[in-house]
Amino acid sequence: MFLLQLKYETLRLLRSPMLWLLLVFLATSIGFGAYNGVQRIAAKSQSVGEMLAQQQEDLGKQKMQADSVARGLKKVGGWYLDPTNVIFVGGVWRGGWVTALEPTPQSLLAAGMSDLQPDTWRLTLMGKDARGDSEFENPVNLALGTFDLSFVLAFLLPLLVIALSFNLLSGEREQGTLALLLAQPVATGRLFLMKTLARFTLLAALTLLVTLPILAWSGISLTNAAAWQTAGVAVLYSLFWFLLALGVNLRGGSSTQNALLCVGAWLLFTLVVPALVNMVSEKAHPVPSRASYLNEMRDADAYLEAQKKTVLDVFYQKHPNYTRKSEVEKEWQDWYREDFAVMDFGKKFRDSLEQRYIAPAESQSAFAENLTLLSPALSVHRQMTDLAGTSQQAYKASEKSLDASQKNWASFFLKKFEANETLTTADYDEILKFPDKVMAANVPSSSKGALWLAVQCLLVGLWAWWSGRRKSFIFL
Repeated sequence: MFLLQLKYETLRLLRSPMLWLLLVFLATSIGFGAYNGVQRIAAKSQSVGEMLAQQQEDLGKQKMQADSVARGLKKVGGWYLDPTNVIFVGGVWRGGWVTALEPTPQSLLAAGMSDLQPDTWRLTLMGKDARGDSEFENPVNLALGTFDLSFVLAFLLPLLVIALSFNLLSGEREQGTLALLLAQPVATGRLFLMKTLARFTLLAALTLLVTLPILAWSGISLTNAAAWQTAGVAVLYSLFWFLLALGVNLRGGSSTQNALLCVGAWLLFTLVVPALVNMVSEKAHPVPSRASYLNEMRDADAYLEAQKKTVLDVFYQKHPNYTRKSEVEKEWQDWYREDFAVMDFGKKFRDSLEQRYIAPAESQSAFAENLTLLSPALSVHRQMTDLAGTSQQAYKASEKSLDASQKNWASFFLKKFEANETLTTADYDEILKFPDKVMAANVPSSSKGALWLAVQCLLVGLWAWWSGRRKSFIFL
């Protein structure tokens, strides 16, 4: 029975010009989304590659200059231009080491936070500074988001499902073929179930037929779990909209009414509900303004300057081998030694201040994630950014690796500074071996979006069953 219905639905849809038009539209959209993702990653990789290559070249030249200075063949204008000086090379106001976040192959699935977060960082003795070319981004892209696979699946795939399912029963009834089907010596419930399964099987097959080859073409191997998880999300999302269209059909309205209701549901779940979720999250967990943050940071600078004497008193008590000098007597080493002494205190104080702003932002994000159940589009977006490694959680995890790299970089130079040593060509060889790329971290719990989507499919399935029970399933 199922195979017969599958054959009937296949032949019927293949004769429909609308199916071919929608199939071309879907393939073009997914292909363009994948192409955009590939080009976005390639452009960033090229930019980062040029930056890192220039860094290697500059340090290579600096190494030769350091060798000339060490042998007395060249003189420099001051310590702040000396390539053998640990402060100059280690980085405070200049120097440092540029490290980039290396994207994973599945980063093309969703831009996520990648268009807002920096791609590269300059590691210095004092911390890390964000670097990147985000200021050159197209402001329209930053405002509206990137056209990627996540966008195609969340916004455009439902339109294909609606177009092929809005008249699942109403079309049969209006054409008079439903009465002929019911005249067959087969139970009505079984006939209806087989027809429904056949139509969804075709939809799922079309989705896989389009999605998997494009993922393979874009560089995500079919042996990669992310490819099949992406296809699974697409099929599960198609199931949600198919069940919704089925429930609308079971209400007994005309094809026109069904189409309007399905499109209305699409607008509700893809545009209205996400906007309401953001609005409610902002009201439930408001984040202080950036202006107040900047004002408090300026006040923090004044406070730290006032506390500097107390911190230095403790430092010189712990290190009696250093002599405390007056402002006039200080050499550049003395200035930086005191800066490094108060650095940890200042960092802890600023971190505690930042946490007053970060904590509400994280609470707002967590609250919004808890409202994911209200919209399947949010579930798809969450799952796709988790698979792509471009979620906010993934960037926070990657930042821990960057912090570890910064500590290793600072430790290398601070040891030499405390020992009053200068850099040699051997030291430059060690510096050039320092890793200039950090692999983006993957979020361990990357299936929450899919789980929410499964729950949403169950809920809309129950609603469709209730609609059928209430209207006795079939309308003549």
